This record gives sequence, C-alpha cells and structure tokens, in this order.
Amino acid sequence: MAKEGKKDAALSKLSQEEQLRRENNASEKPKSMTIISRLMLFFLFPTFVGSAGLLSSHLQNMYGKNPVEMNFDRDFVYPFLVTVVLVVIVSIQTGNFSSYKASPLVSWPKVVKKRKIVRKTVVLDDDGNVIEDEGMIKKLLAEKTEQAKKDD
Repeated sequence: MAKEGKKDAALSKLSQEEQLRRENNASEKPKSMTIISRLMLFFLFPTFVGSAGLLSSHLQNMYGKNPVEMNFDRDFVYPFLVTVVLVVIVSIQTGNFSSYKASPLVSWPKVVKKRKIVRKTVVLDDDGNVIEDEGMIKKLLAEKTEQAKKDD
C-alpha cells in the first residue's frame, strides 16, 4: 500500500508539471486580433482623429479671432492619413499586434571595432632602454654590420 501511495504522488507531480508545460506552450502562441478590433483600429480610430481635426477647424472658424476657411484635405484627410500610417507602422513592429514588444523596422548591422595593428622595430640598448632616435639606430645598425664583417 505504501508503494502505491508513492507512485500516485509521483504521478500527480508529473501530471502537474505536464499541465503547467501545456499552459506555458499555449500562452507562447501568438494571439491575433479579431476582425472587429482590426476594423476599429484601422478605420474607426483614424476616422475619429480626422473628425476631431475637422471639428477643431469648425470651432476655430466659428469662435476664433482669426477665422480660417475650412479645407477638407487639411482638416480631415491629413490627420486621417497620418493616423493610418502610425497604426500600420505599429502593426508591422508588433507583428500584427501579437506581442507587446516592438521590433525595429530596419535591423542595423552591429558595428565591429577594427583594431589598428602597428608594427615597428624597437631597438633596446644594453641597459634595456628604448632607443627612439633614428640617427642612433642607423649608427648602431652600421656598427653591427661592421662587427659582422670583421668576424667573417
């Protein structure tokens, strides 16, 4: 009996883990918007913004100190188009509004720092000090070649 109780406890732990795994996998799938929400976002929201622009122009014309003639293109169409472009860009960045994180429109390449390699000959004297004077270097090289000739 004690063995069966242990097996049941182990099976219940496995079933709980499996259930959690299924819930996590289900939540990772991208959720898409309904047709009604797409219509509202792509048509009603820009229409509302364009109407607000038209209304503000009308109120400015009626109550403003400097009345300006109403222009449908300037007052309705431009705000409408700007809002549609904004909604489309946000839609593209979020993968049709399936995630909360926006991905960039253009993925820029990462800049790799180039290392400049400098190769130079360093001449040290007998004490280990660096000799930087070119005249001195030439003189030492000449002495070295003379000694090599004498040794031969």
